[in-house]
Amino acid sequence: MAELVGPILDVIKFISRNASKYLKYQREFTEYVDDFKQAQADLHAKEVDIQQQLKDEHHFGKMPKLEVERWFKKVEEKLTHAQHVEDKVSKGKYLFRSCLGKLVDESTQAMKEVRAEGRFSGSLMVNDPSTIAVNLPTPELTGAADVREEIYQYLMGDEVGMIGVCGMGGIGKTTIMKDVHNRLLKESKFRKLIWVTVSQNFDIQRLQKNITCQLKGNLSDDEDTIIRAGKLWEMLKGQGSYVLILDDVWKSFSLEEVGILKPTSNNGCKLVLTTRSERVVRSMGFKKVQVPCLSMEEAMDLFLSKVGQDILPDPTLESFLKIVVRECDGLPLAIVTLAGCMRGVTDPHVWENAIDELRGYIRNIHDVEDKVYGCLKFSYDRLKQTDQECFLYCALYPEDYAIIKEELIEHWLTEGLIDEMESRKSMESSGYSILQNLEENCLLERAERDSYNYRFIYKKTAHMHDVVRDMGLHITRKRFMVKARMQLKELPKEEEWSEDLEKVSLMHNFISTIPQTIKFPKFPKLTTMLLSHNSLKEIPESFFQHFPNLMILDLSHNPFESLPESISTLEKLTALLLIGCYNLESLPSVLKLQALKKLDLEGSGVKEIPQDLEMPVNLRYLNLKGTLHLKEIPKGLLSKLWRLQFLAIRSTLINADDMRELNKLEVFEGCFFNVGDLSKYAAQRKMLYKYSILVCPWNNPMLYQHGRSNFRKRVEFDSIEINPGDAVVLPYDIQQLNLKLCKGVRSLEDIGLRDATDLKECEVDCCDKLEAVFSSKCHQLQTLESLILINLRNLNVIVGAGVEESLVGTFSSLKVITLVKCEKIKKMFSADWVLPNLENLTVSTCSKLEEIIAEPQKEETGAFKFSLPKLKRLTLCSLPELKSICSENGCIEIVCEKVKRIPLYLPQLQIDDEGKPTPSNPFKEIRVHSTYWGNQWSGITLISMLRKLLNPWSETGLTEVWIGGLYNDNSV
Repeated sequence: MAELVGPILDVIKFISRNASKYLKYQREFTEYVDDFKQAQADLHAKEVDIQQQLKDEHHFGKMPKLEVERWFKKVEEKLTHAQHVEDKVSKGKYLFRSCLGKLVDESTQAMKEVRAEGRFSGSLMVNDPSTIAVNLPTPELTGAADVREEIYQYLMGDEVGMIGVCGMGGIGKTTIMKDVHNRLLKESKFRKLIWVTVSQNFDIQRLQKNITCQLKGNLSDDEDTIIRAGKLWEMLKGQGSYVLILDDVWKSFSLEEVGILKPTSNNGCKLVLTTRSERVVRSMGFKKVQVPCLSMEEAMDLFLSKVGQDILPDPTLESFLKIVVRECDGLPLAIVTLAGCMRGVTDPHVWENAIDELRGYIRNIHDVEDKVYGCLKFSYDRLKQTDQECFLYCALYPEDYAIIKEELIEHWLTEGLIDEMESRKSMESSGYSILQNLEENCLLERAERDSYNYRFIYKKTAHMHDVVRDMGLHITRKRFMVKARMQLKELPKEEEWSEDLEKVSLMHNFISTIPQTIKFPKFPKLTTMLLSHNSLKEIPESFFQHFPNLMILDLSHNPFESLPESISTLEKLTALLLIGCYNLESLPSVLKLQALKKLDLEGSGVKEIPQDLEMPVNLRYLNLKGTLHLKEIPKGLLSKLWRLQFLAIRSTLINADDMRELNKLEVFEGCFFNVGDLSKYAAQRKMLYKYSILVCPWNNPMLYQHGRSNFRKRVEFDSIEINPGDAVVLPYDIQQLNLKLCKGVRSLEDIGLRDATDLKECEVDCCDKLEAVFSSKCHQLQTLESLILINLRNLNVIVGAGVEESLVGTFSSLKVITLVKCEKIKKMFSADWVLPNLENLTVSTCSKLEEIIAEPQKEETGAFKFSLPKLKRLTLCSLPELKSICSENGCIEIVCEKVKRIPLYLPQLQIDDEGKPTPSNPFKEIRVHSTYWGNQWSGITLISMLRKLLNPWSETGLTEVWIGGLYNDNSV
C-alpha cells in the first residue's frame, strides 16, 4: 500500500502545483498583461537603441556582426509573436484568462530573454570584406588619357575645388569619372567618395535624399527643404575630406539650397559634375574640362576590342571597318553600339550592306551629336521584332533606373512580348536570352544594385543609357506616354493624351487624386497602364471606362482602400498588379475577367479572396505572399485553378491535397503546418523548377514574414518536432535545406536526407538535440556547396564517429563551412576529409573547440599534407580552448594558394598580478610561407601586426613569428 501512496501524492502535488499556477494566471491576469506590455516596450526600445548604435558606428567598409544580425531577427520574431498574443488578449473572454495568462507570461519571458541577449561587448560592426575596395564597374577605357589625368590632378591638388566635366551625350563622361573614382580609392587623401546620379528631371529633395543615403544618414520627407539642406550641410561637414561626384547634371542649381558645402582649402572637399551643357559649368562656377571625341586610331582600337580582333587579318573587312568607324565621328557610344551589332559577322557582303544602311540613317545629319541617334537606330533596326519590343518596354522605366532583370523578364511575360512556349521556365530562359542579346548589342548596360536589410543582398540589374532611352522614347513617341519619376502630382493634361496611345507609364510620381469627371475620350488602343509607386487614395468609378481594351494594369504601392467596381468590366484584362497596396482590404468581383492570367496581391491588405476567383479559367499566376490579414483560402479553390504555373502563399497554410490537381505548376512558395503534409506533397513528385516551402506550426511568426526572393529549390523547417522514425519525405530535387528551432532531430538522417540527390546548401540553427549533422556517410553530400551550423549546443561532431569508411569525395563540392556558437564540439573535421573547392572557412564562439583539423581516422605514417587549394577567406574568432589548427601528431601542412585575407582578432594585453602586460592567447608560434602569396602581402605591415602578439614575459604566450621568404632574418 505504501508503494502506491508515494506516486499518488506526487501526482496530486503535480496537479495542485499546476492548478495553482493557472489560478494565479486567472487572479493576477492584469499584472501579467502589464508586465507583458512593459517587456514589449522595453524590447522595442532596445531594438531602437541598437539600431541607432549601428547607425552611429557604421561607415565605409564596415558591416554588422553576425550575432547582431541574428539578434535583430530574433527581436522581429518575438515582437511579431507578441502582437499575435496581444490580438488574442484583446479578443479573449474572462473564463479563458488562465490560458491567456500562461501565453502572456511565456511571451513576456521570451522577450526579456532576447532583450538580455542584446548586451553586446565592444563594437557592433566588423570589417566588411565586400567593401574594402569598391570599384565601380567600368569597361576598359580607350583614349581620353589626358582628360583623365587633368581631372585627377585637379582633385589631388589644392588650387581647383569644383570641376565640371562636359561633352556631348555618349562621349564617355560617366565612364571617365568612374575610372577616376576607382583610381582615388587607392589614395588616402579623401575619407569618402560619394557618387550620385542627378538625371534630367532635377529634384532637390531627391538629390538630398540620394546624398544622405550615401552617407548612411536619414532625412524626413516631411521636413522643409531648407531644414533638410541644413541637416545635409552638417552631415557633410562631419565627413572630413571627401569627393562628391554629381553625374548627369542637366541644369544649374544652388549648392546652398541643396545643402552642399563649397570646397575650400581648409575643408579639403572637392566637387565634380558631368554635364552636356557648358552653360551649366559656367553658371555654377566650376572649372571646365572638355571631353573630346576619339581620334581615328583610338576609335579603331575601341571598335576592334568590341567587334573582335579575329576579323582584322581579312584585308577586305579592314577597309569596311574603317568606313564604319569613320561614320561614328569618334563617339564612343556609337562605336560600341555598332561593334556590338556587327560582332561575329565575317561576310564582306553583309558588311557592305550594313554600311549602305548606316549611311542611309546619317546621310543628312550634320550635327555630330545627332549621329549617335542614327547609329543607335541602325543597331535597333537589326534586332528581331520581339527583341525590339522588349527593348522599347525598358523605356517605360524612369531615367537612370536600376532595372532588376528578374522583374523585367516577368513584365515581358506579362505583356505577352515573349512567344508562348510549353513551360514558364522556357519562356523565362527566352527572356534571359533576349536580355543578353540587348546587352551584347550595347542597348542595355550590365549593372549591379545592392539593398541593405541587416545583410547585403545583391540583385542583378540592367541600366539604360539616357541617350539610348531617348532614342527608345523617340521611336515610341506616338505610341507611349512616359512621365515616370517626373514629380507629377496629378494626371497629365488632356492635350497630352492621344487616341493612338498604347502604353502609359506614370510610375514613381506623387499623383494622389484623379478627378471624378474627366473629359478624356476613350482610348481604344491603350493596353498598358502603369501607375505604381504613387499616392492614389481613390480611383473614380468612371476612370476605367476610358480604357475598354486595357490588358495590363499596375496599381502597386498606392494607399487606396478600395477599387472601383468598374474594374470588373475590363474584359480583356490579363494582368492586375496590386503589390504593396497595404490599405486594400477587398477586391471587386472577377467574374467577368475571363482573360485574367495574372493576379499579384503580394504585401496587400486583402482579408479574403473573391468567391468567384475560379471563374478566370486562364489564371496562371497567383501571388498572395505577405498578405498578413488573409486568414484562409476557400476550401477547394486551389484545385479549381488547374492552369496555375506560379503560386505563392506565405501567410496562409496550404493543404497538400489541394495541390494535387495543379499539374501545370512550375513555381511554388508556401507553407505546410506539419511534416505529414510536406511528405504528402513531396510524394506527388511535381516537376517544379523553383520552390520555397516552409514547414511550421500554424501560429509561427515566420508565416508573417516575407520569404526570400532569391530562392531556388528550398525547404525550411521552423519550430517543428521531428523524431527518429518519423516518415519524413523531402522533395527529391531539393537544393536548399534549413532547420531552425527543431526539436527531436539528432542528425539530418532523421529528415529523409537520403532522398535528396542535388542538395547544395544546408543551414542548421538552434536545434538543441542535434549531436551529429550526419550520422553516416551519404553519397548525396557530394553535391553540397555550403554548410552553416549555428547555435547547436549539443553538437559533438559534424560526421558521426562511427563512420569507418573513408570520407574521401564526400564533401568534394563544399565551398563554404561556417561553425558558430557550437559549445560542445572539440574537433571540427578530420584530416582525411578532402576539400578541394573550399573557399570560405569561418569558426566563431565555440568555447570547447581544440582543433580545426584533427588526426585522420585511419592511422597514417609520417607527415600528412592537407591541401586547401581554393581557400580565399579564413576567419577564427572567440575560440578560447583552441590549441592548434592542425593535429600535433606529425606535421600537417595546409596549402592555401589563393588566400587573400586572414582577419586577425588580436587579443588585448592584460595586466597580470605582477603588473606585467600579458596576452591571453595560447599560440607560441606563427609561420607564414610566402611561396604562393607573392606581392599581395606587405611584410612590414604583416610583421608589425603580428609583433603585437609577442610576449617576452610569458612562457605561454606567442614568442615567435616566422615570415618565410619575406626577409633574410626570418625570425621576428
